Amino acid sequence: MKITMENVEVGNKAMVSALLLYYHLLIEGGITHDQTVYIDPEDFDGFSFLAVKVQENLDIDESFIREAAVIRLLCDLNDMIEEFENEFWLQPISKQIITAFDAVTLFAIPETFSLFENISKHDHMDYQEYKRCLDLIYKKYVVERFRNLTKENSNNFRHRTSRCG
Repeated sequence: MKITMENVEVGNKAMVSALLLYYHLLIEGGITHDQTVYIDPEDFDGFSFLAVKVQENLDIDESFIREAAVIRLLCDLNDMIEEFENEFWLQPISKQIITAFDAVTLFAIPETFSLFENISKHDHMDYQEYKRCLDLIYKKYVVERFRNLTKENSNNFRHRTSRCG
């Protein structure tokens, strides 16, 4: 997908959806269960944004949307693993996500390679390792993104404020 001036609203909705998803992930302290229920799949289905390109000067963060697309799909996959346990890989959404991984479209988050290597074992998946990898992805791509955003903004704020009173 390419976001241009003609379809900028698609990019804006993707940004809003990604921010809302990250908000819920942060509140819950990680990738848990049913976190994508807040996201309208018409606005941000994940698959459509894995390799998104954004025209310059639109104030839409291409790398953030790509990363959030992967995070969204990992949330969906986690729901299937939690709900169906060893038979998660038989579910249609799981198959779509695994196909996307096999097609190397989850490249925005390289850590997915070890995660998918583990889950490809189906019945012999190391659940502890899976959770550890999900947690690492959460901390690196969700927590760190917001930490860096707030750090940058607080530095800008300090330089612009003057004394009150």
